[in-house]
Amino acid sequence: MKVVPLLITAALLSAPGLMGASRLWTNAAGKTLQAEFCGIEQTQVRLRLADGNQVLVPLAQLSAEDQSWLQNQSPSAVSGPQRMPETVKETLLNADIRAMVEKPQNYVYESAHFRFRTTEKLGTALLKDVSRAFESTYELVRQMPWGIQPKPEEGRTKFEAVLHVNREAYLQTGAPTWSSGIYSLKDKVFHIPYEEIGVAGNAGASGYFRKGAINNDTITHEITHQMMHALVPCMPIWLVEGLAEYTSQMPYRNGEFRVAEDGSVFQPKSRRTRGLMARLAPKASWLGVKETWELKRSIADLPDSLSANGFTLAQTLGDRYHSSHVLAYFFVRDLNGQPLRRFLEAIQAEAPKWQAFGKELAAYQTELEKLRPAFETYESELADFLKLPEVTKLPDGRIAYPATLTPPSPPPQVPKPPLPPDGTSPDRLVEKHLDLLLNGRSLEEVESQCRALFAKLGYALEAGRE
Repeated sequence: MKVVPLLITAALLSAPGLMGASRLWTNAAGKTLQAEFCGIEQTQVRLRLADGNQVLVPLAQLSAEDQSWLQNQSPSAVSGPQRMPETVKETLLNADIRAMVEKPQNYVYESAHFRFRTTEKLGTALLKDVSRAFESTYELVRQMPWGIQPKPEEGRTKFEAVLHVNREAYLQTGAPTWSSGIYSLKDKVFHIPYEEIGVAGNAGASGYFRKGAINNDTITHEITHQMMHALVPCMPIWLVEGLAEYTSQMPYRNGEFRVAEDGSVFQPKSRRTRGLMARLAPKASWLGVKETWELKRSIADLPDSLSANGFTLAQTLGDRYHSSHVLAYFFVRDLNGQPLRRFLEAIQAEAPKWQAFGKELAAYQTELEKLRPAFETYESELADFLKLPEVTKLPDGRIAYPATLTPPSPPPQVPKPPLPPDGTSPDRLVEKHLDLLLNGRSLEEVESQCRALFAKLGYALEAGRE
């Protein structure tokens, strides 16, 4: 990291919508620099040079034109705050519910940022209570100092959630049997059964009603995924699940998250009785930084070595989710969250390229499906051709046959698959910017600092969480 030592006299917030925008920058002395805009950190602008190095330049030393360019961006483009909020509460108007469609087996309701679909008619008063957990999570992610402005998936005006009348209907979506709710990155929809959001009753005279407190654990976990949908493919799975566990285990009551008490879940008397962790192992253990760091693409696979030692999927998942939460909590609080913010800024610059690649890949796969019948027909015809007594398949794979015979026509040429951005494989992508989190440290040093942080909370990592 290079730092340009200049005077500081101004302060701005960063604009994620402009991340990765390359332009010519000029300082007060008239010197110019071509660089990509990576955000504002208090009173300095972060720029990425052509060689990949990043520099911090005090805003006061930029030209009037550059400062005007930064100051005149749309307010809707600016990022969240640089500091952790003490509390976060949804705007009451955001939780107001409107019935958009009310037909048998098709009921649609909307709040400010969410569209809820279900097969049963639910009262707006009940849904207003439910939507508070959704809207407050939206506000939490927006106000955290991560530089994220949640936006609905492409082609939609609101985030979508499907509320399933029972667990059987929920599992028919293909959701894992051990899950309490799931955000489908493929379909861009959050699925959850009534029982997990505290809704009970039936379609008869009694109708549906709220049974106890709304279970925001699962809602907050999965909605955090939904708010960060564009970034998930660029993040290691431990951080994806760790941040979702971090938000879901934050003290929450009456639509308010108490961010300042985010470490209270690690107190000895704290125990979750609902949601994912309640379904998994009764006690979860800390795996350590090295093992958790290696959870890159999947959190639910169970290696043969673990199976041989008698471990269950529930034990493995419990340990992995808990350890992901511990490590994510460390980076949320580490150095006031600056390494985490720099990492999230870096992957926000990556996300648009991978979204474009995703579209190209989907188009390629669609084209392959169109060609499938032609290939199947060719393979069938070729198999019949090889059965003819005059036809011989040679050791090198070629086919010998008399000129009186005509082999089947080969299928169309397969199109070339699209190349991933920057020649980076999806597996390598989730590792690409992790050095920003390490901030020059080794994993052993992070382990030591992580243990020191939790020791201050009065929590021994070796002891397990519950």
